[in-house]
Amino acid sequence: MTEKNFNRDKFTHAIYLNAPAEKVFELLATPLGITKWFIGKAKYYYRDLNIRLGEEQVCKGDSFLWSWQNKDLELKGIVMECNTNKKFRFTFSPLFIVTIDLTQSKNKTYLALTQEYQESAVKNDFNYINCCTCWVFFLTNLKSVIENKIDLRETEDADEMLVNI
Repeated sequence: MTEKNFNRDKFTHAIYLNAPAEKVFELLATPLGITKWFIGKAKYYYRDLNIRLGEEQVCKGDSFLWSWQNKDLELKGIVMECNTNKKFRFTFSPLFIVTIDLTQSKNKTYLALTQEYQESAVKNDFNYINCCTCWVFFLTNLKSVIENKIDLRETEDADEMLVNI
């Protein structure tokens, strides 16, 4: 592959999950769901000050504050689209937009995650490559949580690795 063929504007990762789209979407688009495989803590706000409850589905226009597990790292963003069991789209830092599309086939769900730069973003190769790599881990973790009920993220206590979904 030559330099000119490598796309530094966006990437897509895809995975099949042995679960119906409804279950996958719940793990993407609820405060409780997203903390089972991706974020340590998630708060979603609607009408500026109201907080969505754990199993309540988020909506387009909601803002969020995510805190990573075992890291001093927070991220604010906006839910750009939330089409039940089909699409979840959000800002991911001031640089990126992430779109997750779901397609169900029998009892499996095909998940395609695309991350691309926001129009106003100054491109940053380190952040781009870091995200590209990290999404592979987190999608693998989502598969592990859904299919084996095991959270692969590092925790203080091994018993915390088992997830009740």
